[in-house]
Amino acid sequence: MDWSKEKNARLLAAAYTVGFVAWLIGLLMILYGQFAGGSIAGTVVGSVLFLVGQALLSTVAFTLRRNFQTSTSMSSFSQAWQRLALGLELSPAVRLLLKR
Repeated sequence: MDWSKEKNARLLAAAYTVGFVAWLIGLLMILYGQFAGGSIAGTVVGSVLFLVGQALLSTVAFTLRRNFQTSTSMSSFSQAWQRLALGLELSPAVRLLLKR
């Protein structure tokens, strides 16, 4: 996907990058709390980060849904969300943010 074709591409790329990192850190904090017997506060913080990350990923996927074809049974939003959640668009987004 070409991020530079989007309106407010840098803002979308920044939202995606922050959302993905928040989602990943939140997930790791929750898993650490489950496996290592961490504190409830760590699990709550991890849950909040996870939810904020998911909200940002969903918002960006909803914005980018028109870039995906619906030739399969999946909706364009589903295709966009899966690519974003798997991190497949992370390197193009970071490259756009680092480009001056």
